[in-house]
Amino acid sequence: MKSILSFFKKMLIRAGRPVAGVFGSRLHGFEVRRAATFLAVVVCASTLLVGLFYVWTRMQIVQKGYELSALEAKNEELKNRKRELLLEIASLQSPGELEKKARKLGLVTPAMGKVVHVP
Repeated sequence: MKSILSFFKKMLIRAGRPVAGVFGSRLHGFEVRRAATFLAVVVCASTLLVGLFYVWTRMQIVQKGYELSALEAKNEELKNRKRELLLEIASLQSPGELEKKARKLGLVTPAMGKVVHVP
């Protein structure tokens, strides 16, 4: 912090002469130190804010990466479950499986003369 202040002092004070300010006024001794201190604080604060913003964005990227991997795992799990359900539907619709269920319910195959074909 001290080296920053001395840099700004050297920049603002040229061989002990007053330095023209922003609006054309002249800065002397205490005013130069005050301006240098203010400028150093502004530079430090802005550097800190930029650093905090950088860290925050990196943390957001990492968090979104974790969320993405969790969603990909959930997607894979759901695809597997869908595949299992489609296999179960196919097995339940097979004629052999339907005949087994019908026998459990007490249904029998009709006699040849009892079947009516509807055109």
